[in-house]
Amino acid sequence: MTQDKFSPVGKHVLQTALALAMLQFCLPAVINAQEVKPAPASVLPFPDNDTQPSATTISVVGKCECSADGVTFTNLAKGHVFEQGAIIRTGGEARTDVFFRRTGTTVRLQAGTEIKLEKMKITMKNGLPVGDTLLDLRKGRIFTVVRSAVAGSTLEIRNAAGRSVVEGSGIGRYIITADGTHVAAEGSAIPLKLVRENGITIIAAGQQFTKEDGKMLPASPTLWVKDMIELDELQAATETSVAKETPPQR
Repeated sequence: MTQDKFSPVGKHVLQTALALAMLQFCLPAVINAQEVKPAPASVLPFPDNDTQPSATTISVVGKCECSADGVTFTNLAKGHVFEQGAIIRTGGEARTDVFFRRTGTTVRLQAGTEIKLEKMKITMKNGLPVGDTLLDLRKGRIFTVVRSAVAGSTLEIRNAAGRSVVEGSGIGRYIITADGTHVAAEGSAIPLKLVRENGITIIAAGQQFTKEDGKMLPASPTLWVKDMIELDELQAATETSVAKETPPQR
C-alpha cells in the first residue's frame, strides 16, 4: 500500500506557507491600485471667485474718503477694494479713479463728489462675465469711460434727472453731474440713454442734456480742452486696467 509523502501536519504547514507567499506577492499590487485610484469628482475644482463683483481705486489725488456702512469714513488710498454699498467722496481739491473689475469701466470722481456703489452684480453668460452696476451720484461730477466687450453688461448712474444707462459693447465716454447735466463725449460708440419720468432721451456722441431746460444741445466747446484731456487720460487708465485682468492668449 502506497503512503502519502507528507503527513497531515506536514501538509498543513505547506499550505500555510504557500498562502503567506501568495499574500506577500499580491499585497503590493493592491496597495498600488489604491494609491492610483482617482479622486471623486466632487473633490475637484476650487470655486472660481474671480467673477465676484468689486471695484478698486487706481488713482487718488488729495483727500478722499470711503465708508462701507455710510457712517464711519476712513482715508482712501490707491488699491482699496470696494464692495456693494460702499460710499466714496472727494475733498474740495481732490479726485479719485475707480475701476470696476470684469466690466471694463472706470469712473473718475471730481472734486467735491460723493457716490454710492448701489449695486454691483456679475453673472456669467455664454462663458463671459456680464456686469450690472448702479451708481448713486449724490453730489458733484464724474467722468466715466466704458470699454465693454459684452453686449449684456449695463452701467446705470442715478442723479437728479433720472437714470443714465450705458448698455451694449464698445467704447463710451461720458460726463455726468449730480444736478442732471449729461454729456456724451466725442468718441463714444455707445449712446447714453437717460430714463426720466416723462420718457427716454438718447444722448449721442457730442451732445449735452441739461435738466433745467430739458433740451439737447451740442456739447460746449469751452469745456472740451481740459475735459477731453482728462477723458483721454481716463481712457488710457481703463485700457491698462482691462489689459491687466485679461488672460494672455495661448
